[in-house]
This record gives sequence, C-alpha cells and structure tokens, in this order.
Amino acid sequence: MDIKWEQEWDKTYKTQGEVQIDVLPTVRVVTDVFKKYGCKSIMDLGCGTGRHSIYLAQQGFKVYATDVSDTGLEITKLKAEKLNLDNIKFKKHDMRDITFETNSFDGVLCVWTTGHGSLDDSRRNVSEIYRVLKPNGVVVIDYVSKDDGNYGKGKEIEKDTFIDNVEGEENIPHHYTTIDELKELYSNFSEVNIASKDYYFWDVFKRKHTIKAFVVISIK
Repeated sequence: MDIKWEQEWDKTYKTQGEVQIDVLPTVRVVTDVFKKYGCKSIMDLGCGTGRHSIYLAQQGFKVYATDVSDTGLEITKLKAEKLNLDNIKFKKHDMRDITFETNSFDGVLCVWTTGHGSLDDSRRNVSEIYRVLKPNGVVVIDYVSKDDGNYGKGKEIEKDTFIDNVEGEENIPHHYTTIDELKELYSNFSEVNIASKDYYFWDVFKRKHTIKAFVVISIK
C-alpha cells in the first residue's frame, strides 16, 4: 500500500470533511445498468466518504465500501449507522491491490478515483478490477480527459501526469487520458463502452468547476 496516498487522503478528509455529498448523475443512471445485468454485490472502489456506497445500499444492492483512507471509511460507517443500513461492508485497501478473492463481485463502481495516480497505476487498477469481477461482471468507472482544464498545469512528472495542479490535492499525481488509451486498458474485457462526460460541481467557496471525463462501462 502506498502510505503517502493514505496520509494525503486522511489529511484531506480530516481537514475538509465530506468533500462532496451529492450523488453523481453517472451513478444514478448506472444503477439501472447494474440491475439490467443482474448485479447484486457491488464494490464501491475508492468510496471516499461514502456518498455512492450509501446510495447503492439504499437501492437494495449488497455494497462493499472500500478505500485507502481510514478517515473516509469511518465517515462512511457513521453515515450508514445513522441510516440503519445493514447491507454495507467496509474494507481498507489500495485500488491497485484489491484484497478480495478472484471472481468476488457482480459489479464494481469506481468514480472520481482513477484520475489520481499514473498510467501504470491505472493499469494495475484495471487488472485488479478484472480479477475480482465475476464472469460477465460489470465495471462502471470514469477517467479525466486530456481536454480537462487542469491538464498541463503544475509539474509534469511523466507523460500526461501532473502534480501540484489541483487545488487541495497538490501532492497527489493526476493522470489525464484519451479514448485510445482507454481502449488499450480495457482490451481484455468482452464489451467496452466509452462516453464523454462533463461533471459540474461547486466547492466550499461556492465556485463552479468542470471536470471533463470519460465514463467507461465494461463487461468482463
């Protein structure tokens, strides 16, 4: 496990609390995708402070909320307890080293997570997702595009990967991708669908931000 990542996210959640609370439109839509494919057990990979784990549990899925941050998981646990949700389990692990057995899940949700790290981190992440998905399992995941406004800011530490370019996450590397790169990453999957997506959100200072991304829905 990358201890630096753990420390950085713990620091973020301790100082900022719930960084985001609104359920992303992508997650509301793909709930129907999970149901279409008969998914019952879903891992929320990189759950943060649990907004999507809570939502999926409320939709009736058996949810496994996982994150590298103890603080994020603790916030998620407290929220689940307040809502009397008993269909969420919690586990700490890195997205590049998933500590579940092969063929464990019907579905994996991983949003606003994979842009953190390098291309090699993404490769390791996709390999692990493929491993833990059951045959015909579904992954819904997103990636920040090279068209995003933060691309090129800060210090480039390797091709298309920068640090000190996102406010509040200065010490965390951010990788920006293309459709061709994603097709290569998901070449082992039986079906791959990639769509452009613009996310909009407001920070604690009520400033509006846009994230230009790709949403990938893939079948093992």
